[in-house]
Amino acid sequence: MAFIEEFVGQLLQLLTNQREKGWSLVSMRKPNEKLSQGDFSFPTDFRIWRDCFPEEDKSFSGDLFTHCAIKPEEIQIKSKEGCWNLPVEKVEVIKNRCIIFLDRKETFRNVLLKVMNSPEGIGREGSPKRVFMEEISSDSQTLTDFRGILLRKVLVNILGRSRKYIEVPKRDNADVTCVITSKSSTEVVEGDVKILPGVVLDSRTGKKLSKDTWTECLEQKMKECELVARHRYGFRGPGDSQAGKMFEVLGTATMTLELLEAKPTSPVAYGGTSSRGGAFILYNSARMETLLEQFKARNFPEAPPLEEIDFSLLSEPEEWILLLNFIASEEWMIEKCISEIEIGRVSPHLICSFLHNFVTIFSAYYRRVQILTDNRKHLLKTLHARIHLLRALRMIFNRTLALLDIQPVAKM
Repeated sequence: MAFIEEFVGQLLQLLTNQREKGWSLVSMRKPNEKLSQGDFSFPTDFRIWRDCFPEEDKSFSGDLFTHCAIKPEEIQIKSKEGCWNLPVEKVEVIKNRCIIFLDRKETFRNVLLKVMNSPEGIGREGSPKRVFMEEISSDSQTLTDFRGILLRKVLVNILGRSRKYIEVPKRDNADVTCVITSKSSTEVVEGDVKILPGVVLDSRTGKKLSKDTWTECLEQKMKECELVARHRYGFRGPGDSQAGKMFEVLGTATMTLELLEAKPTSPVAYGGTSSRGGAFILYNSARMETLLEQFKARNFPEAPPLEEIDFSLLSEPEEWILLLNFIASEEWMIEKCISEIEIGRVSPHLICSFLHNFVTIFSAYYRRVQILTDNRKHLLKTLHARIHLLRALRMIFNRTLALLDIQPVAKM
């Protein structure tokens, strides 16, 4: 379910009687912003909204609500009457800006029910645009070439999850044909879109990395990740094949994140100490797995069905951020990655930002809140609500890792 897109569309329909324009005028609170700033907001000055209205209305001077002949609180009323998936609890107008606070209890219920009942994600729209991703043929082994290969893999994965676009195996059937090449001199068929990945630079010298092959870089990254895992995250496992496999996963994840964290057409600095970023992401993957394993091992009563959970018990600020900014925003993020693919602009770096922000909030939550409490009857309702939240978080997190071809880890 595209919760954020659906909510903004419903809001635009209410305010402007259309859903084509005005999307950029509605802002969603970022994960690092204060909850007191609301969950969504938009300017109330009508002049900013003129393009969303017919020509005869554009001379109006005043605020948006006066023009629409509705009161701000009607947003809350309409959201309840219309059974919006993200119902509104409160609306405030402060300094020419409308601030919207969602009904947390009902939003938790609606989002978790729909997400957990659709483990494969949502279906496609009626007529998705067809995209052909041309295969990359290159004998070069440089990191810049590998960045292009990686970019193509990730875009194919994103297309596999998109509602609005679908990958097709032949260019004859395509509405859009994308050619990814690391050489600016590459000529493409008229009508095709060319995506030129930025060069990979050595973070220490600022010069293009061309000496080492990508396989050599991966081997070095695996060694760096082993040091980080052992010294920063306390890994004490033996140097056996199982540990070697884990360091390969860590190395691959870290390399992928470093190469894709910048806009695809921008240069990216590779190397340095950023191996910690990939390790930190997978360390929190292991945390989620461990918590759910411990829930089973400690013989807690199994959580009741989602329909019976009291979601008002999820009152910690991080719980709300994790639900709205990550669980409810997953599909919104995926579509934003390829919203301009028809003109050759793609944004897989948004996936990296999503993961980094996700683990930053989850890590703070993990350190501050005791998720697995004592096995006492009066604590079980809160524990069960958190277990359902944790299961949804793990599912969304693993699906996002899969977009980058990164495997989750169970232990570190």
